[in-house]
Amino acid sequence: MKAIIFLNGEYSYEKRFLNEIIDEKDIIFCADGGANYTYKYNIYPNYIIGDLDSIDTVVLDFYKKEMVKIIKFDPEKNYTDFELILHEIERYQRENSIIFDNIYVFGGLGKRLDMTLNNINLLEEYQNLTFFSSNEEIFYKESSFCLKNKKGREISIISLDNLIEKLTLKGFKYEIEDINIERKTSRLVSNIVISNKCFINFKKGKIIVILRKI
Repeated sequence: MKAIIFLNGEYSYEKRFLNEIIDEKDIIFCADGGANYTYKYNIYPNYIIGDLDSIDTVVLDFYKKEMVKIIKFDPEKNYTDFELILHEIERYQRENSIIFDNIYVFGGLGKRLDMTLNNINLLEEYQNLTFFSSNEEIFYKESSFCLKNKKGREISIISLDNLIEKLTLKGFKYEIEDINIERKTSRLVSNIVISNKCFINFKKGKIIVILRKI
């Protein structure tokens, strides 16, 4: 089981792309204006959360009639709608004694740079988050991992630390072994996945991984 979040950022997804990712067992959360897009894609969320300043009236009325749970917050709040959803997901997991393996986010990029950067910054705190654009997926790692079935994707690794220690890349067009990588370098940008199973190993570091369809 996973959680799906629709935010109020940029949308250029094809419906079939969403259908490939979203399962009927998933729990769907909308941040305010994100519900305008689930309405467009004919998707029924479980929750709509926020101050409700950007959701269309017709969309809000429709989902009210469909008995979607709506949680309204005062506009003068200390958190973004995205953060409110993440808090609600934590509550949901506690009350239902489950843990979502993954939290997939749509509409979390674009429109406003401040919101985009703030959203990406939350990856370090909520490490099972993955952001999707129409051709990218973005996630956080702080330990070695394996990528499967991503052959042909372009990959960029962005360091959040001053140094990634003893980094090894296997299964990529440009491979390295036991190299220390400083944050200021662009050496890890625009590599290519050439294997159906590849490895990113490192002793220490915090990184954001961006996979792009080419």
